[in-house]
Amino acid sequence: MKKVLFATTALVFSAGIAAAEVSVGGDGRMGVVYNGTDWNFSSRIRVSFTASGTTDGGLEFGGSMRADQATAATNGTAASVYISGAFGKLSMGDVVGAPEALFGDYYEVGYTDLSSMDGYGNDIMYLTGDNGGDVGSIAAATTQTVMNTGPNLLYTGTFGAFSVAASMSDGKADSTDASQEYAIAGAYTFGNYTVGLGYEYLDATFFDGNTPPAVDATGKADMVTLAGVAQFGNTSVKAHIAHAGKDLDLDYYGIGASSVFGATTVGGYVQHAKDNTDNTDVTWYGLGAEYDLGGGATIKGGVADNDLTGSDMVADLGVKFSF
Repeated sequence: MKKVLFATTALVFSAGIAAAEVSVGGDGRMGVVYNGTDWNFSSRIRVSFTASGTTDGGLEFGGSMRADQATAATNGTAASVYISGAFGKLSMGDVVGAPEALFGDYYEVGYTDLSSMDGYGNDIMYLTGDNGGDVGSIAAATTQTVMNTGPNLLYTGTFGAFSVAASMSDGKADSTDASQEYAIAGAYTFGNYTVGLGYEYLDATFFDGNTPPAVDATGKADMVTLAGVAQFGNTSVKAHIAHAGKDLDLDYYGIGASSVFGATTVGGYVQHAKDNTDNTDVTWYGLGAEYDLGGGATIKGGVADNDLTGSDMVADLGVKFSF
């Protein structure tokens, strides 16, 4: 009986393996970074696991998980799952909000993405953040933090020239009421041009950063974003304009571009934000380039800065790897 059971179990496992596809990939980087004062070494390695399958009825399903190099600031993992078909694609987990799913960000300057050192940089300032956390415009206007509300739910669909997206958070983190996010977006593509409109709503709960976290404040905001993308030969241009209202009164706009010349790509961006409540503003800008070495290796570097008082230019140069 035991032999039959073992044999049956082996057949079940082997059938499951044959029906699914699992792949392993990753990326890495190494180089030097200038933080405005000193040059420092900077390196990272990430491994990603991707799995997919298909039901008898033709529905596709799967997921991905990324294991990052462990640091004090992150738990080192990011994951999402999905199911898709003629209706579109439904994803849950570490996913972006609806407008970002359709419009994306500007050309990423630097091999480390200097946005993390220069405020927003090439990241378009969407109201709803990745995985339901780090809401840009609210967090920038306060010294408090928004508790991550993941996992997020994201729907995307393309029907001819039209693309649509919708996203929301479950409003809870660690069984505690936290920030709730909702967003919808649509885009229309004609020839080499795409235009789109997105709407986001946030009902945020802020925490004081202590352990256990204590509610410090609440706030509401919404945002309307108009975005456009154009392709001119090997040059891609993207622009956006947005306004955040309710408890906020902020205006954003920006433009970015990238051009490919053989193995070389050059790109940059300019973004501007204005807080109409206190009449303050800031401009971010960056310029970078990369050279494809082939085989998954690229030399990449860039410079970024903003016009805030006391802010210094940041820069980096290094090699990126794709496995």
